[in-house]
Amino acid sequence: MPMKTSTRFVKAAILDVCTALVFCTLCEWLALYVFHTATPAPGEGWIWPMFWINFVFAWCVATIIGMIPGVVDMGFNWAMKRSNPSEGAKFGALVNVPINTVYSVILCYLVGTLDACVLGGAPFVASFFGFLQNIIPVWIACYVVTFLLQGPIENFARKVCNDPAPAMPQMH
Repeated sequence: MPMKTSTRFVKAAILDVCTALVFCTLCEWLALYVFHTATPAPGEGWIWPMFWINFVFAWCVATIIGMIPGVVDMGFNWAMKRSNPSEGAKFGALVNVPINTVYSVILCYLVGTLDACVLGGAPFVASFFGFLQNIIPVWIACYVVTFLLQGPIENFARKVCNDPAPAMPQMH
């Protein structure tokens, strides 16, 4: 749906704070307690410095992705082939599938590479295996967060930026 650049930025920046928090929490939990690929310092249950590095990096990458108009247009066009805006939540769920896939694949791979290879010194192949073990839970978690929050956050961004939503096209 068309929006001003300022609206797109406000929406992406706010939505991606939520997405990055969930993403980084899930990935650190998976690394520490499920896959045992990271170890906190003795007496600690969480690796806070790594979490905050990941959060800032994920937020920056996700916000950049959110500023690319083609990503949102791709989701809208894909959903229009299968539904129409008058179907409300169904249409919103469909719009979110390709958009969330782009976000999840890029974030999962880049943050995994940052953690394992750049900061952790692991061989490059570790980023590929980390991606494979994390992508499904990451996709599901990010989908739920963005599906639930994108509408209210877009409405807020449009209000703050004085950018009313255009009329939605209907399928015939």
